[in-house]
Amino acid sequence: MGAWKKLNQQDVYITSYTAKKSWSVNSGSLTQSSIQVLQANTSSENQFYLSQESTYSGSNTGDGHYPTLVYKSLSQLYFKHHNTSSGLLEESSSYDFFEESTIATGSRALGSNAMVYSIPRVKVGNRIEPGTFEFGVNNLYASGGYIPSGYTYESEKLYDDGEGGIRAGSTTGSHVGSIVYSHGQAIITDSTQEGFYRTNPQQDISWKSNVDVYTHSYTLRLSDYEYNFTQNPTALTGSDNRLKDNVTGSYFQPYITTVGLYNDSNELIAVAKLGKPLPKSKNTETTIQVKLDI
Repeated sequence: MGAWKKLNQQDVYITSYTAKKSWSVNSGSLTQSSIQVLQANTSSENQFYLSQESTYSGSNTGDGHYPTLVYKSLSQLYFKHHNTSSGLLEESSSYDFFEESTIATGSRALGSNAMVYSIPRVKVGNRIEPGTFEFGVNNLYASGGYIPSGYTYESEKLYDDGEGGIRAGSTTGSHVGSIVYSHGQAIITDSTQEGFYRTNPQQDISWKSNVDVYTHSYTLRLSDYEYNFTQNPTALTGSDNRLKDNVTGSYFQPYITTVGLYNDSNELIAVAKLGKPLPKSKNTETTIQVKLDI
């Protein structure tokens, strides 16, 4: 049986922390992970990439995407008004271009073609953690003039430089694209790299997401004179609800096992279970703290 106690404003406070989670998706699981692979180009005559298949077509059917619309969306959201050579924002406007760094990295140059790897919000959270995105991490790579069968060039492996740029071979390699952390968009704009990944779109990807978690803390204080009587019907007898003989005596005290949180409409919104039954003290104040992560 339960007993009610109203909490005051000073009994409740909220703190927050950032939780980070590592993700790794292999090339055969992009569809299952809802990662979209999109081709973008400036001509409506060009082909579009049909999701998860090496199939291209001149019209939009099934799960296909118009590459021209993808290109225009990229331009409008991230690249418009950027200098095509330096990648710097040439003029200010009312648009938010989602700049990922105040450092001039030259990361916003869009040519006539691009490949986009779009990670869903549920796997991005607030954003991709800068410096954690890697592309093709489980493939076999080699360097030098001779590449064995089953390997590809180390320079085709892509890394996030932590400043909104995608680089080839290492975090300080040549600039080949942009990553928009808050939207989960990896955009390959270098013509050589774009051509390679257009031919080989299925790649292994890894990254870290971060999410703000808010902890609601509820402090329940029970004075020594409060709640020293049980309402458990199995411990009561008679019409006046007297304690049964087997639970009377100077050492009787109720045990607390569960705390329920109710809103102002007396609706149960959360239940907390104690690790073990807690005896209610008759001599000192009892404090129970409940933490709820949201």
